[in-house]
Amino acid sequence: MSGFVVEMKGITKRFPGTRALDNVDLSIRPGEIHALLGENGAGKSTLMNCLVGQYLMDEGEIFMDGQPVYISSPKEASKKHIVIVPQELNLIPEATIAENIFLGNERGKGIKIDWKKAEKEAAKLLELLDVEIDVLQKVKHLSAAYQQLVSIARALAYSPRVLILDEPTAVLTNRESESLFASMQRLKKAGTSMIFITHHLDEVMEQADRATIMRDGQIVKVTEIKDITKEEIITNMAGRKVIESRHIKRNVSDEIFFEAENLNREGEFQDINFQVRKGEILCVAGLVGAGRTEIFKSVFGITRPESGGKMYVSGQEIDITDPRAAIKLGMGYISEERRHDGITPGMSVMENMMLPSYDQLKKKGFINFKQAGKITDEYIRRFRIKTAGRDALIKNLSGGNQQKVIVARWIAKGVKMLIMDEPTRGIDVNAKAEIHALVRELADNGVAVVVISSEMEEVLALADRVMIVHQGRIKGYIEEVDMTTEEDVLKVAFQ
Repeated sequence: MSGFVVEMKGITKRFPGTRALDNVDLSIRPGEIHALLGENGAGKSTLMNCLVGQYLMDEGEIFMDGQPVYISSPKEASKKHIVIVPQELNLIPEATIAENIFLGNERGKGIKIDWKKAEKEAAKLLELLDVEIDVLQKVKHLSAAYQQLVSIARALAYSPRVLILDEPTAVLTNRESESLFASMQRLKKAGTSMIFITHHLDEVMEQADRATIMRDGQIVKVTEIKDITKEEIITNMAGRKVIESRHIKRNVSDEIFFEAENLNREGEFQDINFQVRKGEILCVAGLVGAGRTEIFKSVFGITRPESGGKMYVSGQEIDITDPRAAIKLGMGYISEERRHDGITPGMSVMENMMLPSYDQLKKKGFINFKQAGKITDEYIRRFRIKTAGRDALIKNLSGGNQQKVIVARWIAKGVKMLIMDEPTRGIDVNAKAEIHALVRELADNGVAVVVISSEMEEVLALADRVMIVHQGRIKGYIEEVDMTTEEDVLKVAFQ
């Protein structure tokens, strides 16, 4: 016996034009929470995809309890009780919670599924996560946070010996995160090993036992958490000292670019009135499910507010019937659901970046692809996007690098107002600081920027002004952000 439940030795994985993993070793002890850390593109997800058989490795071996194993697919991995909860949700919206939890892992005898048993077990699994919810309701009616918890319950249904959690708290409220951590500690005591991928280093310091730090497809450090500081983790991840984003007091024009007046949408938001000034960073704070996203989906024309509300751009009343109309008015939108709403996976980096800008690059009815390529290459260089090149499929990029492409899309388009919903979710500290710098650069150039964020540190670092939303209503504003705390924001939300 090796003393490790899982060992990965000499793992190498190549993609066209890049070596994603280079002779990587990873060892997981029984009943430990092991943090797997690194910047976006460091190779964390690729390594985990090799472990669960999503990717076949080019070189290397995997051992369980000291014995070599061959894992050819996620189904094979689950049979060995190695289960992953991916960052991007992959539930079936039209199926019930119980059906999603036991999909491919059905309860019953022979070909007959015992749905009553499945429903009872689904409820018990959710209870482990401190979630009480009707398991017969369809997943499409759940918030992103509850969908994430259903994904974790689905993984627990396999009785995992090794549970891989990829950014599990990205969409959770503080209370939901605390419940998840309590569940993780209970699983740990019961002997379950967990590989914990997160960019929230405070969570790592509080929950993890050990950490493996990756950079550029290689291991740079393996350490006990008690033997390292958060600052040392960041330096090891980046290969240099990283300065985290801090609040900068900016002078903002009084000129209003966008104004909403009495916007309503039944079941989502009520009596919404606000303004966004040119060159302003307006951060929208509030708990997950407060109605923030729903408001700005209506602003961008993804949904339609009820009759009676009005919207204005530069003082002129406008009617935004769909996103195309919003784009023509100079607006851009970055969705919180990057994989579902932000990228076109089967298209290249250039196509994803330049799609809204092709009209501007037309000459005599033909798109100037040479110019599009030059612009794309410039943003790849400027944003330090890790990719084999502009023609690489965007689906092969890490989540953080996909997000950089989406941000570049709207900067290249030359928008006058950019709505960013959870723009740094699942992004490492260094990339986050880079995106914050880009947000400020946009605002300094006169772009009105709206940032919807559940991360209070991000809100207080970026905002010129904070708009606080709770239960579908604007509860108030914070104009002087310098001395504001998270408690100050919550007081406004619940007043």
